[in-house]
Amino acid sequence: MPLGIKWHALIPAKALHNSKSRLGRNDLAGPFLADTVAALIGSAQVSQFTVITSDPEVASLVEGLGGDVIMEESSTGLLNALDLGLENVSAGTGVVIALGDLPCLSTRDVDLFLEQATHHDSSFTCDSEGTGSTMWARLPGSSAKPRFGVRSRADHRIHGAVEIPCSAGAHRDVDTSTDLWDAIRIGVGPHTLQALGTPTMYIATISGTNPITAIDESGIQFSYPDYAISDLIAPRIGQRIRIDTANKQIML
Repeated sequence: MPLGIKWHALIPAKALHNSKSRLGRNDLAGPFLADTVAALIGSAQVSQFTVITSDPEVASLVEGLGGDVIMEESSTGLLNALDLGLENVSAGTGVVIALGDLPCLSTRDVDLFLEQATHHDSSFTCDSEGTGSTMWARLPGSSAKPRFGVRSRADHRIHGAVEIPCSAGAHRDVDTSTDLWDAIRIGVGPHTLQALGTPTMYIATISGTNPITAIDESGIQFSYPDYAISDLIAPRIGQRIRIDTANKQIML
């Protein structure tokens, strides 16, 4: 197993004003990117971080967070942007690529992914829907190429990348309003939380107990397998509870 690998992290980023049309919340694109960048920069295993973009607003945001930027003259698409980024990775350095809409991603998620990635020439983790990919990595000296795009999970596998299981936060990209609800349930980063201006505490009704699932007041059901339970000795279906997404707790 290669030891002491230093990783160069890359993120391709669209223009902020036109990157979340399906969600209808272009104002969240910047906070999503900021939380993704913070998770990667926070990893001691990441020695360099670069965003590839044609948007000066993205460049300003990333530089303010301590990252580097490669400016495209115009947006040429995700894979072309990544090719440009890969050309700027030093020999002897591993590459890790993340999409820029992972507001739940944590530095611990990054660390665990990279620790497993040291075992494989190239590797990836899939998105929550199970058809796409959210992160990809290759070892120093590898000629493997990322295959992000439609059905990229299958495409990465076909081209030899090994799938690495990760936390729900590492799988959760956000493109739709349902994705956003799920991200809030998992727990979004501070930039996204501030932008949402959404209360971190809400009321729901238990619909299942192993693990606890609950239906919130909008009628959406979620599961909470990793939330701490307090004040609930014997949870039961139909019981009203309070869910604290900031602290990942369930209370009466």
